[in-house]
Amino acid sequence: MYQTDLKKLTSLNIQAVPVELRSLPVDLLHPGIWQQRSNFDEEGLDELADSMRAAGKNVIPIIVAPRREGGFSIIAGERRWRAAQRIGQEFLQALVGNYDHQQATFITAVENLQRENLNPIDEARSYQALIVEFELTHDEIAKQIGKSRPLVTSYLRLLALDIRVRDAIQTGRLTYGQARPLCALKHPSQQRDICEKALRNEWSVKRISEEVSKISEKARPTVRLSDTDPDLRRLERAVSEATGLECVVKRSSAGQWQLGFNAGNSDSFQGLLERLGVATDEAEDDAGPGDLPGP
Repeated sequence: MYQTDLKKLTSLNIQAVPVELRSLPVDLLHPGIWQQRSNFDEEGLDELADSMRAAGKNVIPIIVAPRREGGFSIIAGERRWRAAQRIGQEFLQALVGNYDHQQATFITAVENLQRENLNPIDEARSYQALIVEFELTHDEIAKQIGKSRPLVTSYLRLLALDIRVRDAIQTGRLTYGQARPLCALKHPSQQRDICEKALRNEWSVKRISEEVSKISEKARPTVRLSDTDPDLRRLERAVSEATGLECVVKRSSAGQWQLGFNAGNSDSFQGLLERLGVATDEAEDDAGPGDLPGP
């Protein structure tokens, strides 16, 4: 359940905004600019429309703000507005408040994150909106929505994937678990290639991870292991390029190799663990009913 105890958010004073419950004409309502959600499940909209038809109205009011050019912008409840249009419903129950941009952004993001059927890309965009607008850290977002910080970080990495891969995730053809290993690939063309093969051959999460590992292994440079400074520096550069983190390599007087990393924050450290193949508490989210069987 969402909590509201962060000091960074108390200044928003959302609860202090006066609201009025009104019955508004559907044709005066417009999608809000704060909406990060881009995909609305057609079957889900049909079910919602049937429910609203049976009830004769929307039981849960939408949340809107007046527009300067007339009408109202939807802050929360765009699915109910779309469903109303499908059944020709003329009015919707709405809570009207003069919310400012930050307040509306926060309400929309939270409302999205509380939905069970939100696709991973839209969920990541909601996290990103909270980061951009309120300068929240991954850890602060995780505490607010009741999820682990590594999981929030992992979802945000999906936004850096190739556009075709993101499209496959948004449309439900590729699950979060299947997409996550692709984040370890640096080149969009590699991400695209593995994604297309996974969809075509119905690869499982495990098979995708194996294919990503093969590519990563090929990309690793061959370096000499010696005590000379030039060789140690080349080794440091090679490891740094492979992990994305500053690396220090030393050889003790007893001949023992020592390897150290400089991870500036928890997100960087989490990325290192993923590249090393170390599972964290987000691993439990990789498998699920959406995973496809391997060939």
